[in-house]
Amino acid sequence: MRGSSLLAGLTCVGVLTATNALAAPRVGAAQVAPSVSEQMLAQSLFDEARQLMDRGKYADACPKLAESQRLDPGGGTLLNLAICHEKEGRFGSAHLEMKAAASQAVKEGRKDREKLANERLAALASRVPRLAVHVDREEPDLEVKVDGTLLRKPAWDLLTVVDPGEHVVEASAPNKAPFRQTITLAEGEQRTVHVPALQVGDGRSTASAAPGTSTPGGARPETRTNPLFVASIATGVTGFVVGIPAGYVWTMTTLLKSTCRPERESVFCPSDGARTAWFTAAVVGLSVGVLGTIGIAAFPRKIQVAPTASASAAGATVLGEF
Repeated sequence: MRGSSLLAGLTCVGVLTATNALAAPRVGAAQVAPSVSEQMLAQSLFDEARQLMDRGKYADACPKLAESQRLDPGGGTLLNLAICHEKEGRFGSAHLEMKAAASQAVKEGRKDREKLANERLAALASRVPRLAVHVDREEPDLEVKVDGTLLRKPAWDLLTVVDPGEHVVEASAPNKAPFRQTITLAEGEQRTVHVPALQVGDGRSTASAAPGTSTPGGARPETRTNPLFVASIATGVTGFVVGIPAGYVWTMTTLLKSTCRPERESVFCPSDGARTAWFTAAVVGLSVGVLGTIGIAAFPRKIQVAPTASASAAGATVLGEF
């Protein structure tokens, strides 16, 4: 069986954002029992979703589980939906659903489900991204939204569970230029987006690349390959191509020095001056190669240049992508 009814409003369809978490359904609200046809459809969706999960097709399975949960909410379906979202990489959704599934398992006395949910919750703890919004200056009738959902004042500055990926923070107020910033959160990352004091404007959005700055004229950020990263690759390759062979030759000449005679000078029986040259080439080449390798690790592969403007100056914000 799929499990008994709980949290009828918790379908978890779509991406769970910071504001979705604040709008969790109320336990104990009046529920309408599903019809027989809804129960049968829910069971069919559940069975199909389980087969898809067994084949690793989580993107296809999760919506079917969500619809099954909507039609006939149950602890077993909710637990499977959480597992499906975890496998899909939607760790924020999985975390919230897993907590609800653990609570449902306690109410049903299902120790097996409770144990499984709590184990997966512990594993998810370090993987869940969290997002907070800080408002630098509150405006009359200010509206702050995260991914299109209104974020009210009690939820400002609260680190809230979200899914990895792209999120959009917006703020608007009457007779003020609206604010909009898009950020991408990685697994386990925590970020706070600062909403700056809104400026008097004509209603056109000012997308921010960094706190207190805005993109003028709607200019889009430009992503380009970092020349320092390319130079580091070229430096590292050149250094090792020169240094490794030179080091090999110097090592061989040093080992064979005792067998060399002046009349038998060759690549591996050179003069002392030639051996010194090979040694110098090896040291310099390997040093350059190491520096290039450090540069590859230190410099971002790509950089994003976004023109910015504030009340006092204009410039550009440069962001790196490693």
